[in-house]
Amino acid sequence: MRLSTGRWVVGDDLFGREKELEILDSRVRERNHVLLSGQRRMGKTSVLRELGSRLEKDGWIFLFVDVEGATCPQDAISYIAQASFPYRAIATRFMENLRHWFNDTFEEMSASKFGLKFRAGLNSGNWRRLGERLLGEIANLDKPVLLVIDELPIFFKRLLQKDEGAASVDEFLSWLRGAIQGQDNQSLVVILSGSIGLAPIVQRLGISDRINYLDPFRLSPWSRETSIDCLKQLSKSHGLVIEDGVADAVCKSLGVGIPHHVQSLFARLREQAIIQGHNTLRLDDVNEIY
Repeated sequence: MRLSTGRWVVGDDLFGREKELEILDSRVRERNHVLLSGQRRMGKTSVLRELGSRLEKDGWIFLFVDVEGATCPQDAISYIAQASFPYRAIATRFMENLRHWFNDTFEEMSASKFGLKFRAGLNSGNWRRLGERLLGEIANLDKPVLLVIDELPIFFKRLLQKDEGAASVDEFLSWLRGAIQGQDNQSLVVILSGSIGLAPIVQRLGISDRINYLDPFRLSPWSRETSIDCLKQLSKSHGLVIEDGVADAVCKSLGVGIPHHVQSLFARLREQAIIQGHNTLRLDDVNEIY
């Protein structure tokens, strides 16, 4: 198990989320759309990418779209288009039917260039139609598809800072619900996720019904036992010895078992051991490092 204090992880490096993965895997395979929430550093991206990796091994297509940087619906739609570019059946159909947007062949395009050119053609009058068509093309692939749209609430917070922001959020969510539910072949499954939670935003705006087709699931902190097991596994993987009481002291200091915080404190304790020239995580160092 490798130490990770910032990057998302999959496979053997993802620790303590097997039960959550089992639940999410079951919901997706049963064709339920999901609303995933959880505070930052809880491991949402890692869980989602591991879920996607497992589904891909069983013949699914996995599209991960981060819309945190989007400033308008057109941006969000273009991000989805860019994520779908590796699947030639989608990109070539759009390039063929929107020839006035593309003066390159598929072989001359990259995913980023495709996304930029697609974005350049989107405007307030056509993004709904073309976005719905894009989701339709994705749903019509010859394999089941999991589409993850991550950090949607942050995108909405940015919209709400603009004039008519509440109406824009309502419009986008209404469009998304209709576009998703309009795919009657059930090959497309969508997970919407975010660190600040989508439910509070729609409740405040009085449009909770816009997400009532989503099955909510919250990624909670690790239990004390899981946090301790992670510390022990990390220590074993890095050839370190843990003094009695260190794991308890780490959990007491952190208070909440946020995966990133557990790994970060372990990383600092490991560095302290290296600096001091030994291979032991010492109890005296926990309070000092914390």
